[in-house]
Amino acid sequence: MTTPHSPLSQPSSATDPRVHYHGRVIAVGGPPHSGKSVFLAELYRQLLQRQPSGVFLHRACPDGEGMWSNEADPSVVQQIRKKAAFSEEFVGSTLHMIEQLGRNSQLSLILLDLGGKRTAENAEILRRSTHCLVLSADEEEAMRWHVFAADEGCPVLASFQSRLVRSPDHQIDPTARSTIQIDRPIPQGTLVNLCRELGADCYQAAIAQFADWLLAQPC
Repeated sequence: MTTPHSPLSQPSSATDPRVHYHGRVIAVGGPPHSGKSVFLAELYRQLLQRQPSGVFLHRACPDGEGMWSNEADPSVVQQIRKKAAFSEEFVGSTLHMIEQLGRNSQLSLILLDLGGKRTAENAEILRRSTHCLVLSADEEEAMRWHVFAADEGCPVLASFQSRLVRSPDHQIDPTARSTIQIDRPIPQGTLVNLCRELGADCYQAAIAQFADWLLAQPC
């Protein structure tokens, strides 16, 4: 899956707030139930291990997720997590925050956790993002997200398939491993078993590989 945009190209319009950014603002999008929050939590941990400062993760969706929900007991998360809808106040504060983060000279890399739908609110967020990473359990929906991001002038940086691998007894297979390729126009591959119940063994090495690639790219 490729995109006509250079993955590290920058907006050029003088009216685009992104031209004033100091670093990259990468929105992670894709349909619901693709494991975006689990992926982002692991990617953020990997990036901080390599670069303890200059990296920031911002939740741009009122879904009640956060680093806490990936570190707490899943049964506790299910009980206390509260999803909410986009409100005018939430959208306004989120867009302002994204622009402020982009202009912060102390930050070289900002990660945004988008909601799982191609909405007007997420379009506004993409207009303030320098890049988009697509993570999808549905190939057709992944292509729609590519188009959605491109329409907002936001080039796709990487595109990963998300998949649950099950053993013959229909349980999630803890021995399955993710694979990605970073020697393509944009990194691609399959991240398996992005769920909190099994731990990170199924996807940790692949996300570490991507973290190395991401930090090696120029701002």
